[in-house]
Amino acid sequence: MPELPEVETVVRTLKSQIIGEKILDVKVTWPRTVYESPSFIEDLTQRRIVDITRRGKYLIFTFDRGFMSVHLRMEGRFFLTPLDDEPKKHTHVIFVLSNQKLEFNDTRKFGRIQYSLKDPVELLTQLGCEPFDDALTPAYLRDLAKTRSIPLKTFLLDQSVIAGIGNIYADQICFLASISPLKKVKSISLKQWQELIGITRMVLSEAILAGGATVRTYTASLGITGRFQTHLRVYGRGTQNCLTCASPLKSIKIGQRTSVYCPHCQKG
Repeated sequence: MPELPEVETVVRTLKSQIIGEKILDVKVTWPRTVYESPSFIEDLTQRRIVDITRRGKYLIFTFDRGFMSVHLRMEGRFFLTPLDDEPKKHTHVIFVLSNQKLEFNDTRKFGRIQYSLKDPVELLTQLGCEPFDDALTPAYLRDLAKTRSIPLKTFLLDQSVIAGIGNIYADQICFLASISPLKKVKSISLKQWQELIGITRMVLSEAILAGGATVRTYTASLGITGRFQTHLRVYGRGTQNCLTCASPLKSIKIGQRTSVYCPHCQKG
């Protein structure tokens, strides 16, 4: 699933290419992709794209009337294609623009798109702080964690706590913080929360600059090749040795998610 850096990269790429464009037509070939909007095609036809932003892992398109939120889920991608090209296999929604098409492509059909007259930010109240928000403080995290016995990895993946972190970056954050992903969050000190916030912001900032991690092809579909996978210290390396201490890494399941860590380096 694409995480904050990959979604942010898609947002920035689309903003540079389609802001100001008018949607001349909409074609939906897999109706379940479009969520709770029977008039979706009519609502979006002739709407002009004013802005594209992000909240957590959601893309938010602002039009001259209304908004569209997009969750890529596992394999959702956008392609910009010539008007006369045949739609790509697994393309389920096509937005026809003046000189090109914006195709929403989703191999596994889990992605969802919703149009609303109401700003989706007001509807996404279940999401926690953005990683770069001033509201994300050690005290905020301590207060949410102090009565919980869940592992740190599970806590970082909880979108109601911090919005946008997924499996790849949670592993990286835990490793750089020298904390086991299994550590119970109620035992984490205020100082450790401060360090975790700093590392989270550093990791995500570096990943955004690198165009995300092209572990799959979320951003490559728009001509961007993510490079952050070359920085990953543990994710995807469960059969290898630690790059820091050369000890064998350990791959386990935490909350049904594969997690890789170094038992020697991550004792904190």
